[in-house]
Parts: sequence; C-alpha cells; structure tokens
Amino acid sequence: MNPTRMQCRYLLTLVEPILSGLDDSHRALEPQPGAKTAGWLIGHLAVTGDFARRLYGRPAICPSEWRKAFNPGTQPSQAATDYPSMAQLQEKFREVYLDLVATAETDPSHLTAPNPFEPARPAFPTAGDFVGYLLTGHLAYHLGQLVAWRAAAGLGRTTRPDTLAA
Repeated sequence: MNPTRMQCRYLLTLVEPILSGLDDSHRALEPQPGAKTAGWLIGHLAVTGDFARRLYGRPAICPSEWRKAFNPGTQPSQAATDYPSMAQLQEKFREVYLDLVATAETDPSHLTAPNPFEPARPAFPTAGDFVGYLLTGHLAYHLGQLVAWRAAAGLGRTTRPDTLAA
C-alpha cells in the first residue's frame, strides 16, 4: 500500500474520539482568543479534502457555498448560524475522506499537472504532491488543532484507539 494512503487511513482511525461529543454549541466556540472554531476546522477539512477529490475528477461532495466559509484564507465565524449543523459538518468530513482515500488508490498519473492551488505550489509543485499533503500533513495538523480545541474548551483529552503514542 502507498505510504501516503496508509498514513491517511491511520489518521482516520483517530477521528472518532476527536469528534465525539461535539454538538451545535461547539461550532463557533472560540475557547481561546485567536483559536480556530471546531465548526471551521471540520468544515475546512471537508472542503480541502473535497478539493483533492476533485483533482481526481470526482464530483464535489460539499456544497459549493461551503468554500466561501472554509477555504484556505477564510476566518472562523463566532456566529453558530454561519455554519452548517455539527452533524452535517461531520457527515461531509467522513464522506469526503472515505472517498478520498479510496480514490487515491486509483492511477495518479493525471496528477502530474501543476498544483492548481498556487500559494502551495512552491512546496507542492504538482497536483499529486498537493494531494499527498492533504491526505497526511494537512489532515494531521488540523486534527491536532481539534484536539487542542477540545482541551481548551474543557472537553478533556481524547482516548486514542491505538498504543502508538501517549
């Protein structure tokens, strides 16, 4: 199995304890000044994962209007009504990443084109390079932010489903 897909599959095993207990009251909660909100983090992961899927020619899963709220460069809202429900955010996140990791097992030869997200092109020159980042480093970074968000919001530590780290 490709190491990138293997890492993504592993990261997805960590998701459920991180999302557990999150509800609509958490969508726009900023537990510390300047912290991303749980709603923005989950929505951002959903739309960026969906972008990676679309690089494979897959149809969008997330509603197009989500991009205005969650694309790179957007800022979290502190108004819960600006977000879809927490259930919708989590549902789309799961749907996107389950399809993305399966799609990433297909022939990546068409991902040799230049990365269409120009700000990331210096670090990830091709579409395939960028998809690899979205499957691993980007996902891990924002899942880590959600873990920190949970702690700052008083929801406590998550229980890991593995024994690779404390």
